[in-house]
Amino acid sequence: MRPVVIGWLARHGVPSELLPDYFMLAAIAVVVGSLIALRLAKRDGASVVHTARAIACAYLAALAGGYLFEALRAIPAALVAGSWRPVTHAGRAAYGGLLAAILAAAAYLKVSDEPIVPFFDRVAIGAGLTFALVRTGCFLAGCDYGMPTAGFWGVRFPPGSLAAIDHLRRGFVPAGASSLPVHPTQLYEAALGLCAGLAAAVPIARGKRDGTAFATFLSIYAAGRFAIELLRGDRDRGAALGLSTAQWVSVAIAIALGLAFAKRARRRVATDAIAEPACAVAVTAR
Repeated sequence: MRPVVIGWLARHGVPSELLPDYFMLAAIAVVVGSLIALRLAKRDGASVVHTARAIACAYLAALAGGYLFEALRAIPAALVAGSWRPVTHAGRAAYGGLLAAILAAAAYLKVSDEPIVPFFDRVAIGAGLTFALVRTGCFLAGCDYGMPTAGFWGVRFPPGSLAAIDHLRRGFVPAGASSLPVHPTQLYEAALGLCAGLAAAVPIARGKRDGTAFATFLSIYAAGRFAIELLRGDRDRGAALGLSTAQWVSVAIAIALGLAFAKRARRRVATDAIAEPACAVAVTAR
């Protein structure tokens, strides 16, 4: 899709250098998201230095985790093919990057004896922005495309794109043709990330730093990603028991969030149970 957009820019006299690529969009998201998190840390009185270092750990881990997630998933295919090419040429998984980033940042904060939960609340907006811009980059690159659709919103990817090659192999289109109109699932997920980030901004604006903001982001993204996977057309994504790898990760996130909320509820009940007798004693003493 990027060549198509560049051609459109050229016809309208706009320099093609103004069109960012996948990695530039990812870098913009990291810079903007980091600035938001650092400003919130300063406002909260938290360590700006440790916040910046934790973000750096998360970013580096995301780069590695996105690849490792896909590389591990490609091992069975490599064994069947008798070649390591599926592993060495693995793509990058958004969920792999997200999970690796969470683990790396949490590990750094734990070692540094810094609060973990407030940090993740502060980066929730940036996380949503990252998915929005990175998936826009995926759209320009033509990867992670959707299934064919007759809707007016369907997008035809140009000849030579991943979608066009896939449709050629499946006999949907002749050689040298564009793909069939497909769901722009990359843009669906970009919108999802933006909505998740905006929703996370609500508890942040209210001053909450108890994990609500990051849990809001995760729950919205996991639910939306599960649904979007139903419309994906690229087949090499891994699947088990009728669900894609990303859908299983979405389910795992939903379960983890449910357990976390249940634990918080039990803790709140226990705290209230302790507080009531203490209040009664205080009233009696008066």
